Amino acid sequence: MEICVINLMRLGDLVQTTPVLRRLRAAYPGARLTLVAMDLFQETAGLAPEADRVVAFPSALLAAALERDHGWAEAVRLLWEWRRDVLPRPPRLTVNLTPNLLGGILAYLTGAGAVRGLTVGPDRLVFTHPAWTSYALIVSRARAANPFNLVDLFLKGAGLDPDGLGLSLQVPETARRQVERARGELGLSENTALVGLVPGASRPERQWPAESLAQAAGLLLQRRPCHFFILGTENERPLGEAVLRELPAGAATLLMGGLTAPLLAGHLEQLDLLITNDTGPMHLAAAVQTPVLALFLASARVWDTGPVGRGHLILEPRLDCHPCLTPCGHPRCRGLIPPETVADLAAARLLGVKGAPAPAGPTLSGVRLYETAVDPLGFHLPRPMVRRPLDRRHFWIMLHRLVWGELLDRRPLEEGERLAEWLTKRLDEDFLPPQDDLGLEAGLPVLREMVDLAGRGEATARQILRLARQAGAQPVRLWQAAQSLRSLDPALHRLALELPEAAAFVEFFFQEQRAGQEREVGPLSRALARAYRFLMGAGKRSLTGVRQLTGGTGRPVASHGVPRKMARTLHHQEQEKEEPHRPIEVTPCG
Repeated sequence: MEICVINLMRLGDLVQTTPVLRRLRAAYPGARLTLVAMDLFQETAGLAPEADRVVAFPSALLAAALERDHGWAEAVRLLWEWRRDVLPRPPRLTVNLTPNLLGGILAYLTGAGAVRGLTVGPDRLVFTHPAWTSYALIVSRARAANPFNLVDLFLKGAGLDPDGLGLSLQVPETARRQVERARGELGLSENTALVGLVPGASRPERQWPAESLAQAAGLLLQRRPCHFFILGTENERPLGEAVLRELPAGAATLLMGGLTAPLLAGHLEQLDLLITNDTGPMHLAAAVQTPVLALFLASARVWDTGPVGRGHLILEPRLDCHPCLTPCGHPRCRGLIPPETVADLAAARLLGVKGAPAPAGPTLSGVRLYETAVDPLGFHLPRPMVRRPLDRRHFWIMLHRLVWGELLDRRPLEEGERLAEWLTKRLDEDFLPPQDDLGLEAGLPVLREMVDLAGRGEATARQILRLARQAGAQPVRLWQAAQSLRSLDPALHRLALELPEAAAFVEFFFQEQRAGQEREVGPLSRALARAYRFLMGAGKRSLTGVRQLTGGTGRPVASHGVPRKMARTLHHQEQEKEEPHRPIEVTPCG
């Protein structure tokens, strides 16, 4: 059996594919796994231990062809010849993890018997399967409460369950020996800690200032013997040199550019700690089991792309505007992480110190600190390590973690209850009681209105279906029903603006609505009814989840320490008249 996995993304995203390969190997032990990666990252792809074959996608050749006049025909010819040569026989299964049209076209061209992820059809329409792929596509437009790391979204989009084991890469023995020889030539004492520093990032606003990184390294050097390895690309060399200039002579080695992927992985494997921005080397370090201290600035999102595995540390500024949802010309978050804090955490981690969430100290007042962990279902998450009052952001992230899995997976009841119990425990142990209503005073009415609108939409879609089946139905009645459906769209858009935490549900609904390929009235109305039923289920499950996570059992005060006013709101809504919509079983879209 041949399985083809396509990931045409950047270095870090490619490394985050390794759990998919591991889980495919477990599910199909006799299959041959082919990994298709961009030619720029072929060496990195070759470090994936479960890939039987790595195929380089010829992006450079295609780009050169498209730059020439009338180059489209040549590009199509090159692509077709490449596919013929590397996949002479269609694979049994193709898993496309590339969320763009190029990846979808390539998935279609493989001719696989089954495709998971995004693909296109012969009529150039885009399809997604399973439903988790649709969710991954809407996250970029509705990120306010996304609780899932990209690693787990890759797995679920491939139709696989997370195992919580993190990333994995295999350093070739030749690279390992070469790195060991280079380290031996430095003549370092045995008690010298080897610490990596990555001053660069994908965008300047995501870079912690080089002078801050150098200051943190200098403070760490005062506490214990260290040797620093400054890592990055050739274009980032000026940043590395700025750090090097601030450190004592002989305290650091500059490794900016020129390293092959196996050598970079080998150097990272030998480190005791890597201090880095949100970068590809961060994921490489996690994949070779090196502890990471990561700094997430500007638009970098801890919950989306943080390092995975157990025990990595992550710092982000404690600002209401972080992470950025729009470009920021002068991000003040870059100056809010004190070098003293980074040095303190690095020193403690080098000593192997780990612990439960603690009260905020002076150096932690302006930051959020997380340690990477795994939930009972194998999903990765960052666990807060500084106890502060539960805030709106973290509450809704936990709620979405509970709701989406049940919507998209149709989890057994006992799994949902186990996760709800674990999340409630996390809220109790990792946070202090909230000081406000967590956005629920405004949010609960929005969720209830969403349920009501979705119920009306499903009823109207079914009315259209009944009218279409009637031989003598008047066209004007169909038109009136269609206009009634159309009038719901602005109201749903308004709800997404009023409650950004609900925007993902609304965006998912509209994406499924637009994805409908049906043109006949009957199939189209059935698809719309399913989409509205999904949205109604999302609203109902969210309301139930709020009660689970706040302890709102009808008593005036919730056991979790939720403010009395919010608990009363929950109590009154429990007592309202019976829902006008019948209970439904939510089925995955897609």
